[in-house]
Amino acid sequence: MLEQVMTGTVIAATATALARLGIGHRKQERPCHVDIAQLMMGLGMVAMHLAPSPLLAVPFLALACWLGFRAALLRTGSHLHHAIGALAMVYMFAGQQSAVAGAPLVTAGHHHSSVAIAAQAPGFAFPLLAWSLIAYCALAAGFAATDLVRAPPPRLRSLVELALSAAMAHMFLVML
Repeated sequence: MLEQVMTGTVIAATATALARLGIGHRKQERPCHVDIAQLMMGLGMVAMHLAPSPLLAVPFLALACWLGFRAALLRTGSHLHHAIGALAMVYMFAGQQSAVAGAPLVTAGHHHSSVAIAAQAPGFAFPLLAWSLIAYCALAAGFAATDLVRAPPPRLRSLVELALSAAMAHMFLVML
């Protein structure tokens, strides 16, 4: 049941990020890096569900480089946060093996899942890095949850961030 709820939440968050970009385009506004990163994150999680492949790490590596460059240039934490998220997606995609598509998005790593870590994982570095990313995603979800209570509108970005960060933390946890 939790897997279906998480899957639905990821799909809703992805649709919300896409809608925000569409509305901004209609208003002829420049797209916000947050909406782009959230859309990519959601699409990546959906891709893990439909067509898992380690090759899908490439767009996230490009996104991480772009966001990392912008973070260094502008000295902003938001760019850095989303660059870390993109690198987490690279890590998940790179460790993927081809598996049966159609399993719930967030049941990763078990014998019946859509995402499986390669049998030749890089030793102790994988669990340590995975646990670090779990902690980071859980903290990001917690901060997004507090933003829902204390931040002035728009809170929709915080809700999307909460859904995607919680799903990422859950995916990493199940992959271990």
